[in-house]
Amino acid sequence: MNKRLNSKNIVASLLLAAGFVCTPIAQAALEDLGNGVIKDTALDIVWLADANNSKTSGYNTDGLMTWSSANNWASQLNVGGYSDWHLPSTSELSHLFFDDLEGINGHTIYESHNNAKFALFSNIQADYNVAYWTTTPTGDADTHSAFRFYRGDEFADAKNVGHYAIAVNNIPEPDTYAMLLAGLGLVGFIARRRKLVS
Repeated sequence: MNKRLNSKNIVASLLLAAGFVCTPIAQAALEDLGNGVIKDTALDIVWLADANNSKTSGYNTDGLMTWSSANNWASQLNVGGYSDWHLPSTSELSHLFFDDLEGINGHTIYESHNNAKFALFSNIQADYNVAYWTTTPTGDADTHSAFRFYRGDEFADAKNVGHYAIAVNNIPEPDTYAMLLAGLGLVGFIARRRKLVS
């Protein structure tokens, strides 16, 4: 019985250690995947590289859309092999502004960005009166949250007002699946070895 308990402790310790070793540390990093897609490795999402794609693609003439039009536009996108696009939350846009692009609160992104990261995107709109729609609700059925690259702030605005839209797409975490498979393989190996020893 003591021998079995020790084996269980060893297996548990190995799995715990493997979990610590394999756990990635979240750091703000952007990676250009090509085909108009930028990967945010900290959030495990991909951004549409063109921050005014609705205009560039010809979806509308200036890129300004109501909240429902922006959602409709994002849901129809098929870019870089991804088809499940949606508007970002305010926390995702805030992460892009402050962490990824290294913007400074109260300053336009044009004044306070990391040049290499900012260059991955095109057509970011950052004038005082413009914002980007988000998926973050305000609690009022007639308004929704919008985010400004002018100062890195969010605010509530009427859904029928025209704002810009940038799209994001969630991507699966391959590290999670790899850790699961490695753990199952280790458990199977130990079980097989135990069976051969018996």
